[in-house]
Amino acid sequence: MISRIAVRAAVIVLALAAFSISSRAETPVTVEEGSAYADFKGTWNGKDYKLSNFVGKGKYVLVDFWASWCGPCREEIPNIIRTYNTYKNKGLEVVGVAVSDVPLATAEAVNDLKINYTVFNEVDKSAINAYGLTSIPYIILISPEGKILATDLRGPEIEETVKSFLGDK
Repeated sequence: MISRIAVRAAVIVLALAAFSISSRAETPVTVEEGSAYADFKGTWNGKDYKLSNFVGKGKYVLVDFWASWCGPCREEIPNIIRTYNTYKNKGLEVVGVAVSDVPLATAEAVNDLKINYTVFNEVDKSAINAYGLTSIPYIILISPEGKILATDLRGPEIEETVKSFLGDK
């Protein structure tokens, strides 16, 4: 019988290969601070999502492009959860977008990491192509009006950046 660890290892190897070879953006895109956000689609538990379901609704939106198999992505999750817990009642929404990931592996990671914000899997490389992703984690902050305020956030910079826009509301 194949062990659960062996299955997870196989999923990780396949996902890494998929992301590093075929999942890079088809057309190079430059995401710059001050530019308008790009919409894309995804799914979670049979429900369809778009980034536009969150942006333009009066809140700042922190978007984390990640995958369950990505070690550095998983390391950022506690920073994101802490920031979300601090600012969710002050005008912050967080959206985790699993790219090049197997939905079952994403669901396991959400459970294991105790992610308490919205997560969905991208569809048809739409997020990868919209943001020109070549590596993850890639974390951005979008204004309530849909402008990109900050890109490539990591570690304590995530909360510091959110605080700089939301202050002590």
